[in-house]
Amino acid sequence: MEFPKDIRFQCQRCSRCCRHTELRGRKILLSDPDILRIEKNLSLKRAEFAETIEGCYPFAFLMKMVDEKCVFLEEDKTCKIYELRPLICRCYPFWIEREGDLFVFKATPDCPGLGKGNKIGEKYFRDLLSQAVEVYQQINWKESET
Repeated sequence: MEFPKDIRFQCQRCSRCCRHTELRGRKILLSDPDILRIEKNLSLKRAEFAETIEGCYPFAFLMKMVDEKCVFLEEDKTCKIYELRPLICRCYPFWIEREGDLFVFKATPDCPGLGKGNKIGEKYFRDLLSQAVEVYQQINWKESET
């Protein structure tokens, strides 16, 4: 695993991760486990909050946007599903790329929380990687059952 060293991060509650900005459109990608967790806990049908996409494996869905923001974003910039939020939301402002046998974390430069707060280190990134691996395992188990 490789991760940014000496990086600070503290969420600023700006909601840039939940909406389109003047610099870029936001795509909140969802995996099957993300979809199932939200459906089960909120008694929603996936069509109410997501649409099917192709070509982004292991992500098979895209969060719906209303007025250029996530369907679950409240007017006060809080997330209605914070405890159930998708993996991609839990990782933001970071994402993981696989380079051979190495998992590499990268950071998006447009998050105002970067450079603020306490330094985050290896444990933070290991926890995120564990969550990602768990999602991939759930996807692989589901595919092996079919």
